[in-house]
Amino acid sequence: MLAEIPIAQLRVFLHVLDAKSYRVAADKVLRSQPAVSKIIQLLEEKLGAPLFEADRRTTPTAFGKVCEPLARELVKHHDRIVETLLSQSRQHAGTLTLASIGSFATNWVPALIKDFIGRHPGAAVRLIDDNSENIHRMVLSGEVDFGLSSEISITPGLDFIPLMTDAFGLVCHASHPLARRGRLEWSVLADLPLIGTTAHRELNGTPEAKWLDHCWFHVSNMMTLSAMLSSQVGVTILPRLAVPAFAKDLRFVPLVRPGRHRRIGIVKVKSQTLPPLAQAMEQELMAYAALHGNVRPKAARRR
Repeated sequence: MLAEIPIAQLRVFLHVLDAKSYRVAADKVLRSQPAVSKIIQLLEEKLGAPLFEADRRTTPTAFGKVCEPLARELVKHHDRIVETLLSQSRQHAGTLTLASIGSFATNWVPALIKDFIGRHPGAAVRLIDDNSENIHRMVLSGEVDFGLSSEISITPGLDFIPLMTDAFGLVCHASHPLARRGRLEWSVLADLPLIGTTAHRELNGTPEAKWLDHCWFHVSNMMTLSAMLSSQVGVTILPRLAVPAFAKDLRFVPLVRPGRHRRIGIVKVKSQTLPPLAQAMEQELMAYAALHGNVRPKAARRR
């Protein structure tokens, strides 16, 4: 087996060569002169040949001359790799890959990414917009560092860290008779032309889900849904953040008695350490949520 040669020993060898003095070399490495002599002795034992002449302790042997350029190359390579690793650990370089539900990506993520890149100029961010089920799949498969999704049906093997809650309400055109109401009870949905969406699955298992049984049709694409609502084809139920910011002609009216909410949070692989950039973004998300969300970050909920 190859001998394990610490970089520190090679570094001492080069200091002795450069300074032509054990004393000066000892000062550079903050060791005593006998300690430096011992380090050279140990290095020679591992290499199997003397590095310096016995009667001229700072004059390299023929073997020592052969070792010098190789030792310099190895030390430089070591320092270059360590510098790269430290740069990564300091969270200034690399690529961060996130998956987010559309509502979160539209309302929160742009400002967060702008600030994040400003603090980490060497970083690149890749953002994938998808639904919660696909986000969970991407997190489990390692396609993304972590996801931002709702809590619905948290997949085994994943942790969910809540960031905020998002209230459900009626979304309709601004000219709709209910658009000016301050709040509504769920029973008003009985006689309305409802458009179904994937967001309705988050109400499964609640008594209020019964009011969504009579949807005229279902739409999975938010652009299509917005067009339908703007054209006054019908109304729908959405969490507040899911209402497209660009749809200025739509109104959100909270549904109460009871109020229903979804929780949005970070989804990541259970018991797996995130890469440095992902850890940095996770901390910034939690800090941002503490200031702007209505749920303070809590410990991960395991399923």
